Amino acid sequence: MSFKLVIALVIGVMAMGILTQFVDTADRSMLRDMRVIFDINGDQLKIEVYDAQSGDPLTGSTIKVEYPGGTLARSLAQDSHSHTFSVPFEGDAVITEVRVTHHGYIPWQGEAALSS
Repeated sequence: MSFKLVIALVIGVMAMGILTQFVDTADRSMLRDMRVIFDINGDQLKIEVYDAQSGDPLTGSTIKVEYPGGTLARSLAQDSHSHTFSVPFEGDAVITEVRVTHHGYIPWQGEAALSS
């Protein structure tokens, strides 16, 4: 093999390695927003998840509710966009931290206050 051919092969392999890093980057950068709605009734926290742009129900999300003393979590089925959590708490009220994730969407995080 000639020296020029070896150099050309090395440069070609390096270029392919660099280019493969950009494959599917358009899909990875197209994260969407979600809209999350709370319905609170005593210790019951209903969480509904929607696509923020279209308003369509967003099925298959994962919801995590953290409260003093514990964590509740649920991965929604592909035909469900909401779930009602029963949050145990003592006293008059509790503040929960809610996090919702879904593939292709920006993670959503917020707080909900429950009171007896």
